[in-house]
Amino acid sequence: MPAGSAILHFGSIASWTAPGDRHILDLASRMRGRGDVLVSYDPNVRPRLLADPDSGRAAVEPGVRLAHIAKASEEDLAWLYPDRTLPEVARLWLRLGATVVIVTGGANGADVFLGTDPALHRPAPAVTVADTVGAGDAFTAGLLASLSWHGLQSPALLGRCHAGDLADVVDDAITVAALACERPGADPPTFAEFASRRPRQAGLPGR
Repeated sequence: MPAGSAILHFGSIASWTAPGDRHILDLASRMRGRGDVLVSYDPNVRPRLLADPDSGRAAVEPGVRLAHIAKASEEDLAWLYPDRTLPEVARLWLRLGATVVIVTGGANGADVFLGTDPALHRPAPAVTVADTVGAGDAFTAGLLASLSWHGLQSPALLGRCHAGDLADVVDDAITVAALACERPGADPPTFAEFASRRPRQAGLPGR
């Protein structure tokens, strides 16, 4: 981990597949323990590689325990927890240790769960979809970048937020993901492309 790093994001197949998973979880644990690094996690569930929901939950939940931000799609959670509603799963993940849980729903936008606050829903813009490959990663990139732009990349500051404080941040993430869906392949937008489509121009860094 480079000295001075403010954010660590981990997830996907490497985070729940031996033997590399233990090294990734060890790094996430050390960064979470430091207290000054924001830890983000997206399990990016692949049912064919996880065999069944029981083994999937056993693989994914250790990452949730180490993350300040835990993000997953509706499809991920429906497969992992077939007997629970999405809000129930989000509250479970908060109890496991996440500060914020974000559930993405594609064209339906995203929902934010934080502490005891009511869930915050943010809609997605209407776009012509060419390819959804990479949309989840684009969402996470937009989310973490926007948290930095808003000065919320500190675990302590994020912990003092209410769900409504993250509305603009999640809107930015949705915009980045929507732009990625408009073209084939995992091809996220440039900063200029994002800025031209952002609903609000205030608060953007200079480029």
